[in-house]
Amino acid sequence: MFFNRRTPQSAARPTGRLRLGTAAVAVLGLGVLTACGGGSGSSSEAPDSTTIKDLVVDVLAEPDSLDPFYRNTAEAQRYYRLVYSSLLQWNEDGTLAPDLAAELPEVSKDRLTWTVKLREGVTFHDGSALTAADVVHTIEQAKDPENGAVWLAAMSYVESATAQGDDTVVLKLSEPYAYLDGKLAMLPIISDEDDYKPNATYATTGNGSGPYALASLKRGDALTLERNEDYYGEPMKFETITFKVVPEDASRIARLTNGDSHIVPDLPTDQVELVTKRNANAVTVESNVSRLFAYPSMKADRPTSNTDFRLAIAYAVDRQRIVDQVYSGAGRPNSTYLTYGTLHHDEDLGLAFGAEPDLAKAKEHLAASGVELDRKFNIIAVNDPQVTSAATILQSNLKDLGIESTVESQDVAGFYANLVSGDYDLILFDAPASTSTGFAPDYVNGGLNSQAANNFAKFADAEMDDLLDVALTAQGEEAQAEAWRAVQQRDVETQGNIQLVVSQSSQAWSKQLVGYEPSALLWLNTLRDVT
Repeated sequence: MFFNRRTPQSAARPTGRLRLGTAAVAVLGLGVLTACGGGSGSSSEAPDSTTIKDLVVDVLAEPDSLDPFYRNTAEAQRYYRLVYSSLLQWNEDGTLAPDLAAELPEVSKDRLTWTVKLREGVTFHDGSALTAADVVHTIEQAKDPENGAVWLAAMSYVESATAQGDDTVVLKLSEPYAYLDGKLAMLPIISDEDDYKPNATYATTGNGSGPYALASLKRGDALTLERNEDYYGEPMKFETITFKVVPEDASRIARLTNGDSHIVPDLPTDQVELVTKRNANAVTVESNVSRLFAYPSMKADRPTSNTDFRLAIAYAVDRQRIVDQVYSGAGRPNSTYLTYGTLHHDEDLGLAFGAEPDLAKAKEHLAASGVELDRKFNIIAVNDPQVTSAATILQSNLKDLGIESTVESQDVAGFYANLVSGDYDLILFDAPASTSTGFAPDYVNGGLNSQAANNFAKFADAEMDDLLDVALTAQGEEAQAEAWRAVQQRDVETQGNIQLVVSQSSQAWSKQLVGYEPSALLWLNTLRDVT
């Protein structure tokens, strides 16, 4: 899915503006980390090896559910990527390697049959053996529309999954899906001995096969994991990992520099220099790109169900002001769901609506929509200082267009009911881009395909559905690039999600963590590299 909590805004601004240019795009598409900002600094006091046994990560918020099928938030992924394993795994350079699979899948010439051999001797945290039956169960649960799993779209071309003995799984595809291997590196494998119920079975518990197991959950305070001593892979350095909820950035920075914590993800970019001056490490991770966008309600009685009305909003937004004031320059304007840093992103279409408002075009589309509001337009912003700040800029932009609006802030649990019912005008949200689903462009399918479980706004466009189907099954890089450009062109014409800007996250960490660098992935993948 999409949810990603970002960092509160600081009053300070850097002297320069960090932009995601075409050079960065090539890097981001491979998922390779690029560190910018204040740098990691150096100190003669740096240890030769890590002595930390109990790692503490200060996070802004906890997962609202521990169910690995229920949410794909940054908070959730930090947790379940350590607790659950997948058939394959992503390397930092964007390549794939076997994980629960003994080797990379064997793929038939027509790419419709995938055969996966499993490792021997893998167990879940409850002690039960992980077999091919568990993989089949996982895929069946992910494919069941009643479960509303975030992995539904990823498994949509898997027609069947069959166990051949305990160590082999055979997947039959309805069409030669171009990105299945990447999805096999994302889908968390669950046990068939657990009667899976969405946001119930694993809402507050866990039973994976990963390097860590759930030890305790104290809502509003901390989530603690303990090392899985029966893990099939190389054991990690830490006996426990605790995700401590510390919503204030000043407190997180103080705790890090005082030695009370060891990693601060989602650091405000303009705090990188401060952290390095206090003798800790901090960088901006260009490859961790998030989209700031607006869900427009598609309910028939809402103005945003009208395409021209949505385009009026898209042209009215001052994207550069959001980049400068909200993200301190660590980002750039964006117009397409398939965003910067993603394979096959089109630079020209990504800037289709421009950096500054085009009120003339906005007014043309508003007039063409025929919409005349007799009330104030309602904007809901996820409860995050940066998103709320962006919403107030949008509110000002709409006023210039002649639309009076209100802004209210809601938590995810609060606005989710509105999102599903359609009883809203716009919901502003920020979401990780391709790293939330694997380094492939097909995350767009989850948000813009009328049949996708993750299409919460219920955007439906038959032409877009057809274009997505072509893009998902196109064979060869040239054909894929052409197909995804057509998707982006239709996206600019329809704006099923109104795109605003893309931004980058920063991270700080203790110099006690020897060998650690922030991951190019959304989760804490490089904890494996600590020495």
